Amino acid sequence: MKKKEMLFFAILFIIAGVFCLVALQKNRDAQTVFISIDGIVQQQFELSDDQTYTIQTPQGYNTLQIQNHKTKVIEADCPDQICVQQKSVSHTGEMIVCLPHKVVVEIK
Repeated sequence: MKKKEMLFFAILFIIAGVFCLVALQKNRDAQTVFISIDGIVQQQFELSDDQTYTIQTPQGYNTLQIQNHKTKVIEADCPDQICVQQKSVSHTGEMIVCLPHKVVVEIK
């Protein structure tokens, strides 16, 4: 390999590393949980504040738990229980959706 080729690949590797670090930092900065009902934001919470919150809709309820910088639906009265079976979310862009209750829990 020539020196110019080695230099090119070294610079390319450094640039890729910087992009990875920036992407990881964005995920760490995710601090807010937004709760929307029928497309309208109703409530927001900080991921750093451990708490339990019940989301009441005309169709039913979902109980959301925020703990250890993660959030999860721990209880709901919807028939399919898909929202309860979903894993905890903690990164920007991740969400939990309950279609029967029209509830979206999103990390931003």
